Amino acid sequence: MAVSLEITDRAGTRDFELEQDAFWIGGLRSDCAVCIDVPGVFGRVLEVSRDERGRLRVRAEPGLPFPIRGATGAIGARYENVLDGDTLNVGPALVRLRHRHASPDVPAQEIDPAVLSPAPGSPVGSWYRTFMEMADHLEGLKSTDQMVPAAMAAILRATGADRVHVLLDLDQDEAFYMSRPEDRRPFRVSRSLVEQVRDSGRVVHVPVAASDPVARTFHSVRSEGISAAVALPIQALGKSLGVIYADCTRDGAQLTAEDLQRVAFCSRILATAIGNRVLVRSLLDRSAAPSHGRHQALVTQSPACAESVRRVELYAPADYTVLLRGETGTGKEVVARALHELSRRSKGPFVPVNCAAIPEQLMESMLFGHEKGAFTGAMQARRGHFEEAHGGTIFLDEIGDMALGLQAKILRVLQDRIVMPIGGRRQVKVDVRIVAATHQDLERMVQAGTFRDDLYYRLRELEIGLPPLRERREDIRPLALRFLAEAAEELGYDEVPALSADAEAALHAAPWRGNIRELRHVVKAAALRAGGTTVLPSHLELDRSPARAVAADAAAPAAEAPPAPGTWKERLEQQEKEALQRTLAAANGNLTRAAELFGVPRTTYRERLVKHGLIDA
Repeated sequence: MAVSLEITDRAGTRDFELEQDAFWIGGLRSDCAVCIDVPGVFGRVLEVSRDERGRLRVRAEPGLPFPIRGATGAIGARYENVLDGDTLNVGPALVRLRHRHASPDVPAQEIDPAVLSPAPGSPVGSWYRTFMEMADHLEGLKSTDQMVPAAMAAILRATGADRVHVLLDLDQDEAFYMSRPEDRRPFRVSRSLVEQVRDSGRVVHVPVAASDPVARTFHSVRSEGISAAVALPIQALGKSLGVIYADCTRDGAQLTAEDLQRVAFCSRILATAIGNRVLVRSLLDRSAAPSHGRHQALVTQSPACAESVRRVELYAPADYTVLLRGETGTGKEVVARALHELSRRSKGPFVPVNCAAIPEQLMESMLFGHEKGAFTGAMQARRGHFEEAHGGTIFLDEIGDMALGLQAKILRVLQDRIVMPIGGRRQVKVDVRIVAATHQDLERMVQAGTFRDDLYYRLRELEIGLPPLRERREDIRPLALRFLAEAAEELGYDEVPALSADAEAALHAAPWRGNIRELRHVVKAAALRAGGTTVLPSHLELDRSPARAVAADAAAPAAEAPPAPGTWKERLEQQEKEALQRTLAAANGNLTRAAELFGVPRTTYRERLVKHGLIDA
């Protein structure tokens, strides 16, 4: 049996045919059977072999500077089985594996497909027959109401799962449920796992829930007695069509890697059938708006957001640099992810970088990487964020806080798409799309000389402005309901708390200077105070929010405020320092609580305290 490889790396796409039972894939200038162009790697990377049953399996060389991922997750130093045709992410390279049987002594024969039924006792007999029947069945079905149950029944027959749930994101959300033996009554699934797949587009596998440090804390896992679970995206036509979820509720039951592979195989067949249906429908009705293609983050009821949404959908397919402008908390990272997921780069990585959260002395190394020994503590070479984003999108958040020296280097990347690791002599070509964001007035910064004018014009190839929440109040209610649902899952409530009319009115009347981030914190805290009951105005505590404190300070007599520094940047620094002092005092020195009030992660909050000299490093 020969193994066919399709390698896609910086050198392009190449095909290999190998007859060995086992071989290594390695970096350039290595003695491996196949070499790939992975920056900074020159030795062995991945071993491919066959087990005693002829199945392909792989294992990774320990100590690699990047993860190797397949359909079942990360590939480690132990052998993992892979399906014929699976693609592995080897750093920035893609490796597709296929095996073909060949025997030079046996002439080719024409075989009737009807004789391909497996022999009695064959280890692949049951699932092979099940999936062949499923494929034949789907061929004659025309609607998702028929297709999805057929696929769910096949999964229950071919795997150890007790229940299957499918959530489709087409014209509208459609949910399907099936339990053994083909009971179609709804049941409670792990919403956290489903949302994780919807957000990341990756496979989630929990083979044993009791030993998983994260999954075992989910309320749905405990209350439903879920012992194992898998969740996968349903993808076709370059888009995510939904999520397929399966779990076990029997004590001690597990979902193995082979179970995951069979669910993945079934998901691929179902996605193809649904994708063909969607494609045919779009060809028959070109005038129909492709509502199934709208990203969930772009759904809005506000006329103020209509232009922003239109620009996101218009700019996403292009590969130009995009600058997002808007106040803190308006959802710039959410929009950046939408630009990535609606683009041709959606299968590549999305790498967010908060330029305000990383100390200036570390920023260059984080962005461009470094070679071993480049500076004290550089014990091994490290790829930078630009190399990690190769083939995808890098999101530079708060780019207005970047030092002038780094701005010049970012400008070069924008012009040439080339990075130079610290301490290295090699130039690394990167294929990335850059999306940047800021809440600052870049025009004034250019005039003040704190932001390069050439970088400013390069970033503004395309620009999207995000309105503050107070200008899109039509979205306050749907956003609040979404945050209540998230809080219910996190807190383990059986039902999502209702929002009283008075509480909704109070939310509409608030100024929301912290925008969507502030709304999320207020609503989730209110759900906790309400204890699972209806949220009332008294649960919101809007008067204690940082935004109200800022509003109160703004309304105070000007004589009580300290004199403002001279430059615009100094005034901004002074305002941030005062806000840090107020939130730290309101939290009685508790950094975790103060960071929540300020609206940033605890590590970011602490770094800003150190920056302003409010605490010791």
